[in-house]
Amino acid sequence: MRTLNIVSLIALGIFATSSFAQDNLPADSGSQWLSIPQIYNKLEAAGYRNVEKIERERGGYEIKATDRNGERVKLRLHPQTGEIIDQRQRSSKRDRYDGRDSSSGQRNSAECNERRCRDDLPQPGSAAAPTGK
Repeated sequence: MRTLNIVSLIALGIFATSSFAQDNLPADSGSQWLSIPQIYNKLEAAGYRNVEKIERERGGYEIKATDRNGERVKLRLHPQTGEIIDQRQRSSKRDRYDGRDSSSGQRNSAECNERRCRDDLPQPGSAAAPTGK
């Protein structure tokens, strides 16, 4: 009787352990994914350069690179085929703050930096307001 209980507990433990291990596996096993060097070669063949980052994320590959037109892009690739699922243009923070953006064309780069632009300073060539003393 005691031997039967021990054998059944061991069998139950093995069965439960294997069923829990199967639940933790993702639907798309990583062994079927293309390797990072394969993804890199596909990107080069498609004309992308300056590949900054390739990482596995959200069931696919996320890549930051430069396209044929010289624009920075963020790509999402299918993990098994390497096809581009999504492509988005990236804008860097520098483009917004250093005067290269069209909305900040009047700003003088000597008065601006990445943290703050001095819009309150008088513009060169304009008369300063009297101080009222």
